[in-house]
Amino acid sequence: MHSSKPKPTSVHRPEQAVVAQLLRELRQAAGLTQRDAVKRVGLTQPALSGMETMERGLDLLVVRDLVQAYGGDWVAFIQELERRLASKPQPASSLIRGSRPEID
Repeated sequence: MHSSKPKPTSVHRPEQAVVAQLLRELRQAAGLTQRDAVKRVGLTQPALSGMETMERGLDLLVVRDLVQAYGGDWVAFIQELERRLASKPQPASSLIRGSRPEID
């Protein structure tokens, strides 16, 4: 007989806090309120708040939609997430398209 294990979710992982914080910082760097943000992506304000406060799990495609709605660069967002997970953060404002120098 197999023992049932709880399904692992991102809500219970420490990395969730890093992703949620980066998303919140990016929204704020873009000068958007939660109300502004949800209008751009079609979420409810409680849903976005739950994501930013780690009460809800984060769906990868929804995170991608949010980053794009905030004017962020998806690849730069993922790179910054990896830096933060490795404890080498950059300011979220550097992830807004056009705010950082082009790399050759």
